[in-house]
Amino acid sequence: MIRHIILTIISCCLLTNVSYSTDNSSKKWWPSEWGADDQLGALNRLTPAKVLAAASLIKQGKIYDMGRVFEEDMPLFDLTPQHRKYSLTVPGATSWGPLGDNRLAWNEDYIAGHITQDGTQFDSLSHMATVMGKPGDLNEVRYYNGHSHAEIGSGRGFSKLGVEHVIPIFTRGILIDVAGLKGRILECSEEVTLDDLHAALKRQGMDEDAIEPGDALFYHTGWGTLWKTDNKKFNSCVPGLTDKAGDWVVDKQVILVGTDNWAVETIPGPDPTQFAPNHQKFLVENGIYIMENIDFSALLQDEVYEFAFSFGAIPFKGATGSPARPFAIR
Repeated sequence: MIRHIILTIISCCLLTNVSYSTDNSSKKWWPSEWGADDQLGALNRLTPAKVLAAASLIKQGKIYDMGRVFEEDMPLFDLTPQHRKYSLTVPGATSWGPLGDNRLAWNEDYIAGHITQDGTQFDSLSHMATVMGKPGDLNEVRYYNGHSHAEIGSGRGFSKLGVEHVIPIFTRGILIDVAGLKGRILECSEEVTLDDLHAALKRQGMDEDAIEPGDALFYHTGWGTLWKTDNKKFNSCVPGLTDKAGDWVVDKQVILVGTDNWAVETIPGPDPTQFAPNHQKFLVENGIYIMENIDFSALLQDEVYEFAFSFGAIPFKGATGSPARPFAIR
């Protein structure tokens, strides 16, 4: 029962897009290095030179689909039953027609439910905030670059930091196979340490200097093997990066961090006073984007760890994220 209560509290924090810490009264991470009005965050590192360097990695012309099928029986992260739903309806035999002498008919889809934070998905910079003041004071709910909820948030989305501001991404991608290093799927709440990342890179013939500013960095935990094979376990907990490993990622000046589960830290984590600290560190404090529930299986089968990476978010105005269909190209 206690565990259920704790998980319910965690869920409430996620569903309100707010991350909490024990003492935020003196912490300030703005203005960003790109100026007080910046909404791009780490995507400022995606220069024309970076795009051209990524294009030079394409030697075979082979495309790897890193996204999962968006369907009704996919795992829907939800610790409060019956909250998240996804459904697709194609009503009737055909939606319209036949029209014209050629008797043309066609179908249309009606989609309902929670779509920007489920499946293979991408977090915009409005997804997470830190509460700096008293609960209920929206002037002190702070997002990337210090924007307050009172300033940019509403019941109809965000006037700043919405996913429509995310530019198309084409850059160098690096995949770190932590599960391959361990020879197994990681355990529930198992931490991926900085030593693990270094050892996994070495196993792949790389070192930490292989990761460059502007890269998209991915790591494989094996948790994705539970997708649609054990949805209950997939949703119940997650392995992820330690706080120190998260600091290392920030120092590497990447634009995006992606993994095969639904968080970039362990949940439940080792410190019960902290929740999702890497989400806070990446999105809120450093403007580094997050992509979750990625399928690495094809890349791993071919032992592809460096590639050109391509992704474009659906520009839902004011949204906190987007469904994702990322690609690796070699």
